[in-house]
Amino acid sequence: MRLPKRRVRLQFNPAADLLPSGKRLSDGMSAAASIADTLWLTHDETISIERLRAEKSRGGIRYASHRRFDLQDLIALPALANRRGGPAAEADLEGIAIGDGYLWITGSHSVVRSPVKQPAGAKAIAALAKVSRDGNRFLLARLPMHDSAEGPVLVKEFRASDGRTLRAARLPGGRKHDALTRLLRTDPHLGPFLAIPSKDNGFDIEGLAAAPGGRLFLGLRGPVIDGWACVLEILVAEHSRRKAELVLRKLRNGGSSGRRSNRYRKHFLDLGGAGIRDLCLAGRDLLILAGPPMRGEGKAHVHRWKSALAVGKDSMIGQPNLAKLLELPYGETKNHPEGIAIVAQRGHRALLMAIYDSVEKDSRVGDGAMWATLHTLALR
Repeated sequence: MRLPKRRVRLQFNPAADLLPSGKRLSDGMSAAASIADTLWLTHDETISIERLRAEKSRGGIRYASHRRFDLQDLIALPALANRRGGPAAEADLEGIAIGDGYLWITGSHSVVRSPVKQPAGAKAIAALAKVSRDGNRFLLARLPMHDSAEGPVLVKEFRASDGRTLRAARLPGGRKHDALTRLLRTDPHLGPFLAIPSKDNGFDIEGLAAAPGGRLFLGLRGPVIDGWACVLEILVAEHSRRKAELVLRKLRNGGSSGRRSNRYRKHFLDLGGAGIRDLCLAGRDLLILAGPPMRGEGKAHVHRWKSALAVGKDSMIGQPNLAKLLELPYGETKNHPEGIAIVAQRGHRALLMAIYDSVEKDSRVGDGAMWATLHTLALR
């Protein structure tokens, strides 16, 4: 069902709006997370995190006071700046979440097909066969969040008031794979899809939720297998010796069957053939933004997987356990709902923000600004 919505302005620094690729931040974002009055955003063609803060404006609130955090200042990226002095390759950042004092981020971990520039002839046909693994897509990392006079900032390391030392770190890997995709190569469900481009129902992470203790949920846009979408669950911890490195730990109560796969679980969800575009924790529940797994027009819905954190083994979750809370329009080429974040909650009512990618001109307002939508949900 569609519920009443209202719009909120996301105001970026106009001087930082234009990206090296020629696109703009205000063209659309790929993922969002919120804590207190702060909104954290990613764009899939950058290697940075954008921070906005809520402030009063005429008729309500807007998010502004834009600050950018370059990932190169915080962690060692798999692909650094190119030899010609240009910027480091994009990370295709598709997931962002907050947990345990960290901002967690993930790239898509996907294979890319070369775009067809001229849709006719032998060259175009040959281009359809070209796929690559490159850039910083194979990235899963955590970044310490430190309170400052101007609000929370991302740092390499600091000592918290509880005595913990929080450090920036990432899973080991390079431009073509990381510890996660190496682990999944022999998985009977996901392994065969690792070499297929994301837009062709290949392996593609597009959602991230962080539970306490380094327990992460990764929502997959693809593959959708026989109509079933997949949430991948892992447990991540700091390496005992290499402090800037994360490792995949064995899951409590075990993972999937097999010795290698006890470090992950698979949850298959009946979302009516849709893939997962984002995840968001709501207490012990998981909110799921679902949309078309491949190109084309469709619908986007927000589902609620009740008591998702209580599931301790591989699972198949049917539609009766995935309540549909909200419907969002999904254009064929524009206005794609790409991220959700709870920005306020009181009792069983939550204010959910939806952010969009590839927005139409009427969704951009002034220099460096775009609209997001707010929706009131009843979580009972």
